[in-house]
Amino acid sequence: MSQIKIVTDSTAFIDKETLEKYGIEVVPLYVNFTDEMVVDGTIDNATFFEKIRKSQEIPFTSQPSPGDFVKVFERIVQEGNEIISIHISSGISGTVESANTAAKMVDEARISVFDSYSTSGGLAMLVIAAAQAVEEGKTREEIVAILNRLKSTLRVIFIPETLEYLKKGGRIGGAQALLGTLLQIKPVLCLQEGKIEPLDKVRTMKKALERIVNELPTTAEGLQVSVINAESQENLQKLVELIQERFPGIAINNYEISSVIATHTGPVVGLAFMQNV
Repeated sequence: MSQIKIVTDSTAFIDKETLEKYGIEVVPLYVNFTDEMVVDGTIDNATFFEKIRKSQEIPFTSQPSPGDFVKVFERIVQEGNEIISIHISSGISGTVESANTAAKMVDEARISVFDSYSTSGGLAMLVIAAAQAVEEGKTREEIVAILNRLKSTLRVIFIPETLEYLKKGGRIGGAQALLGTLLQIKPVLCLQEGKIEPLDKVRTMKKALERIVNELPTTAEGLQVSVINAESQENLQKLVELIQERFPGIAINNYEISSVIATHTGPVVGLAFMQNV
């Protein structure tokens, strides 16, 4: 009997236990230093930022090739399965394009490629929702419909300690306008239509954390909340406390961002949430 397999990329940064529980396959992106190529997801953020601090320049990142996807897709399809491949936003990476090219090369009729318009904790939430729908016996078409519905409610909002990483990595998008006031503000950014855009600018980290929590819905019904961070544990704890004040007892998932995303954001804290109503 044909089964549905979920494939994602390393920027979801889902823990090994969850990947094994649902049989989720991961195709990695890459971080390229002058002397070394690092496979995304293979080192922790503490090690990664230490490597950046010792490097002369910020590394660049690269998406998986269509060939990387072909290897995974072919094996799954040859086992008689269908695929839903869910990936980092096409607005900030060419990963979806690579997956689409591979799907055409392997068996497009058995593979659905889904652009999450998100990454990190937001992408992870969609991937896990899809995996749970597989366990419930939903069809590929039904799961894609679920993903589209959840995607329409998904928000990712984050506060980088500096915009310099985004600027150097070329992913700054509409947040470019904030560069002139870097010293005076804490930029609050979001993913909007799959691209990084400014949401607000405030004077302190405390106000920035309060600002992103104010974006949460008024009700906890069907609400899934995740916090995301890299090298920002103190701010992460403050953010969790603010969420718990808003919704006492709510479950909060915690996702570190992967090295590829950290290359572009630098140290960061943020919030991802979606509401299934």
